[in-house]
Amino acid sequence: MNHVKQSWQWLINHWTMPTPAELVAEELVNAQRSKLRHQTAQEYHAAIVAYNVARIKRLESLTAKQEVVE
Repeated sequence: MNHVKQSWQWLINHWTMPTPAELVAEELVNAQRSKLRHQTAQEYHAAIVAYNVARIKRLESLTAKQEVVE
């Protein structure tokens, strides 16, 4: 129990509240990470859409060639 008291006393003596500048900096980092995640998701979605558009065009051209042959 003495160790807990000593640890608590050390924490009280050494821990300091973050300054407003540190809080703002942390919030800015979190906002930038969130923005990056959103951009990455958008790029991933755009790549899937582009792939599917190309696939649809390829399949449409194949079906058009088959109709010409028939």
